[in-house]
This record gives sequence, structure tokens and C-alpha cells, in this order.
Amino acid sequence: MAERWPVRLIQLSRAFTVGAAYYSVINIPSLTSSFVAIFVALLLFDLMISLERIRGGWAVAKNVVRVVVPHVAGTAMTLIYGLMVGCIFAVLVHLGLPVSLGAILTAGLSYSLTERVPGRTSSTVGIVGGLAVFDKTYKLAASIEFFPEVGPVVVATIYGTLAALVMGWVTGLLFGGLTRLFLPRGYRTVRSSAYKQPLMLRPIQEVLDLDDDSVLVSFQVTANSAAAGRSLNSLELGQRYGAKILRIDRGDKKISLPTGDEILQAEDVLLVYSPKPRRMEVEALFTAASLPKVHQFPEVKAEVGQAASDTDGATDSEADSGIDSEIGRGTGSETDSGADTETDSEQRG
Repeated sequence: MAERWPVRLIQLSRAFTVGAAYYSVINIPSLTSSFVAIFVALLLFDLMISLERIRGGWAVAKNVVRVVVPHVAGTAMTLIYGLMVGCIFAVLVHLGLPVSLGAILTAGLSYSLTERVPGRTSSTVGIVGGLAVFDKTYKLAASIEFFPEVGPVVVATIYGTLAALVMGWVTGLLFGGLTRLFLPRGYRTVRSSAYKQPLMLRPIQEVLDLDDDSVLVSFQVTANSAAAGRSLNSLELGQRYGAKILRIDRGDKKISLPTGDEILQAEDVLLVYSPKPRRMEVEALFTAASLPKVHQFPEVKAEVGQAASDTDGATDSEADSGIDSEIGRGTGSETDSGADTETDSEQRG
């Protein structure tokens, strides 16, 4: 019972926070939805009760500001982006864009733009703001006096939405701070979007901060591979390939984040983080036998040079033989011709 009362207190305080956020904005003119105030109040409430310390003077106050302000600023920018998108597409509807396409693009672009806002806690606020402005203004698209009529509507809608945002901040900070004063420590809930989820509940790509050039792959170590029987330190995966073994499955045994002294065995199944360009090299290390030794380039060059010398020598020999043959044939013909001439002359004499 002693450990359950903080949870019960948090549940009760969250319920009061939702009710107070709704009641604080119901009289705001041109408010399109009280959801903005409720959602923001819950985000600030969850942030406040998750703080490690709430008492301690100026140092603790600065820490609270450091944690809360980025989320407040990110949520405000999210809402502003949504309102701008809603106004732009309301004008485009007036210029001839189909209403259905304008609504689709308002919601889609509000979400896409707010996804890039640093410190944001959710893109929902941006979508609500964008659709609120669009819904109030597209109905005036057919009016001849569109801009004079739509101006006050847009201003009133922006005012109501921002006022709901501020009231949500105040409500969340107030109820969250008061609740945290009575809690023995900070508490977090896995269902809140005010902070990152625990590691076991987050995608592994997000935990490892994988980029587009990295990949998670699984290999089984073969008996004739270069890695079988070697330690992780000796493989130098990080230095040579920028890779890392995250887990080894060895039968019924699971080894998470193995140390460098771990010896790899045949049939081990590895979970490997590797850059995409080096994936094939890493795979060959675990699944193939070592490549045979290849001669170095100077040796190949020497062999090529020797073969060229032999070819040149053979060519020279053939050329010399051919020249000698021609010379021999030429000399023999001249000798025979001279001998025949001298014999004929003696017979005539």
C-alpha cells in the first residue's frame, strides 16, 4: 500500500488537470477546440512530476526551466506552423483549389512541418491549429469580399488557439508542480509523449540512432570462417569496418553487448551493426573461409616483365633466322649463276 499511494495521487491529479484545463478555456471566444489546452496541460503535468527534484532553491528552479522551456517553445512553434498552413490553404481554396484537397493538404503539411520542430512533444497540436483556421475560413471562399471578411476570423481563431495553449501551460505547470511536492521521487508513465520512452519500449533504430548508411544484420558464424575461434578484440571490427556486435545467440544462451574477450564459436548467431558499404566484407568475415594469398603487385610486374623479355628474345631470334635465310638464298643464287656463266664461256672457247 505504501508504494501504491503515489500512483493513485498521480492519477487523481491528472484527472483534476484535465478538468481544470477544460474549464479554463470554455469561455474563450473563437476557441475551436479545448483539446489544445487539455493536451498541453497533460504534457506539462507529466514533465513536472518526472523531475528528480522540485525543492532546492535557485539551482532546482533553473533545472526546471531548462527542462520545461524547450518543450513549451517547441509546442508553440508546432501550433504556429499549423496556423500558417491553415491560412495558406484557405487562401488557395478562395483562388480555386478544391476544398477536399485543401483539407487534406492542411492536415498533411501541418503534420510534416511540425515533425521537424526541435523540442516538440507532439504534432497533434499543429494539426488541430491548422484545421481550426482552415475550417473557419474556407466557408468564406466564395465571398467576393474574401480578404476583408476572413481577416477578423483568422485573427480571432489564432487568438483563441494561442490563449488555450497558454492556459494549458499554466494549468499543467501548476498541478504538476503541486503534485510533485508530495511525491517521494520523480515518476514517469510509459503512455506519456512528454519524454522519450524507456529503451525496451523504443524501436532499436531509434535507440542506436541509426542513419541511412547503417544497417542491423544477423549472421551465423560458420566453422571455416575467419572469425571462428577468435576473440572480438582480435577481429578489430570497429577499427576496420566501423561495425559492432550487439548480441550473440549461442544455443539457449544470450550474450548482449559482448566484451572484447568473448571468443566466437561456430554456429553462433550474431546481431551486427554495420555501415551499409562494408556489409559484404563483414558478412564474409563470419560466413566464409579466408581468401587464398594473392601475389603482390611488384611480383606480378616482374613476371610480366620476364614474359615480355622472353617474347622479345624469341622474336629477335626468329627475325635473325629469317634474315640469315634471305641472305643465304641470295648468296647461293649469285654463286650458282656465276658458276654457270663461267662454264658456258669455257665451252664456247
